[in-house]
Amino acid sequence: MPSIFTTTLAALAVAPLTMGHTWIEQLRNVNDKGEYVGEYGYPRGMVSKTDTGYTGDSMNWLLPVQPKVFIDETSPLCHTSQTKQEQSSDKYPRLQAVAGGFVAMRYMENGHVTMVDPATGLGKPEKGGTVFVYGTTEPKEDEKLVDVLRWTQDGSGGDKRGALLATNDFDDGRCYEVNDTPISQERRVSDPNFAMGQVADGPGNYPLFCETNAKVPDTAPEGKPYTFYWVWQWNTAPNVDPGLPTGKDQYYTTCMDVDVTSADTALTADAESMYALGPQQDAMSIAVSDFASRTAIMTDALQGEVGPVFSGSATATGGAPAASGAPANSSSKAPASAAPTAPALTQITNIPTMTTRPSAAPEPTSGSGEVVTVTDILYVTVTAGASGKPSVTASAPASGTTSVPASSTTPAPASGTVSSVLGGFTVPSGAAKREIQRKNGAKFRGMFAN
Repeated sequence: MPSIFTTTLAALAVAPLTMGHTWIEQLRNVNDKGEYVGEYGYPRGMVSKTDTGYTGDSMNWLLPVQPKVFIDETSPLCHTSQTKQEQSSDKYPRLQAVAGGFVAMRYMENGHVTMVDPATGLGKPEKGGTVFVYGTTEPKEDEKLVDVLRWTQDGSGGDKRGALLATNDFDDGRCYEVNDTPISQERRVSDPNFAMGQVADGPGNYPLFCETNAKVPDTAPEGKPYTFYWVWQWNTAPNVDPGLPTGKDQYYTTCMDVDVTSADTALTADAESMYALGPQQDAMSIAVSDFASRTAIMTDALQGEVGPVFSGSATATGGAPAASGAPANSSSKAPASAAPTAPALTQITNIPTMTTRPSAAPEPTSGSGEVVTVTDILYVTVTAGASGKPSVTASAPASGTTSVPASSTTPAPASGTVSSVLGGFTVPSGAAKREIQRKNGAKFRGMFAN
């Protein structure tokens, strides 16, 4: 039986709120009828959650790279495994797409739709933030995020190597993880989803990917790869969260290519997957209803940026907020010797996936010992005071908080082993553990076991 501790790790995150990390897990062509057609496609360097050797960092790419609070001119757009136009293996090919056709880029919401807690999401945007899709025929291996954010719809922005193709809200209006929240239960009825090959009636028993929809430009040259950059902007606005007076940048990206080919090749309705990838593929056969007309609440990536990189303020090169507590886009300059007032943040990304996917015939028997369901979230806040000593605050929604001192001397776990160490911080034990379990009852029963 999988360790409940291992499964629960997926619910851990960095302050102020990160319930899970998100990246593109597959690409599908969408025909004029809104149907998924053709072969599956995948990002560069694809590693599935079901692959041997997968870790939480295999595909996750969070910017800025900690401990920076804001992105700057050096922030690398692509994951280290996605800088080159290379696929990881034959079973994860590029999508065969057609110029002028729509593509669905599919990803798990990981709680950012169904399990949002306003009390811990202060300053976060509506609808889970905005996904910006950029495209280019001239990708660079050392692509920088800020260079791409300057691209515009007409192709005249920044260095003019690419263009902004689409802006979508992160929440596509139908996606969900399978949990006990009202939104999940409602969507499982309105848009039921099942495992590949499964036939069933009633509410869906399988998580439904969110999707971003973008059109391959009509001018994309056939016979050549075309590059997509998927950029999810989920920043914290200044002057909302008392712990982050100047706000905080938070971007997740995926870099991918599609092979532009003929419609006969790309849009074959009866195409079958060359590889059966189990839980990585689901039974959903249609795109969201507004795939060809979607837009987002926020359509200007530069307007959504809360840091100083586009405003030219004093902190532009330091990547830390001004000591005065003024908004990040303020022109006021902080003394050179001043220390930032925002908490120091430590990134915890090397964690397993949040959701346990059912098998092709997912009807687990109660007490079988094969499936662990996490029905709530544990939030972890990492802060540092004047002494520079970090502390960890663990809390469950509406259940109070428990502060646990962090260990600065705990050794890193050996490769391939399950450890109680998270990014250098020790999981609560003794009285602290018992207090968390007492306050949260059955929701976290056994969460620190083995």
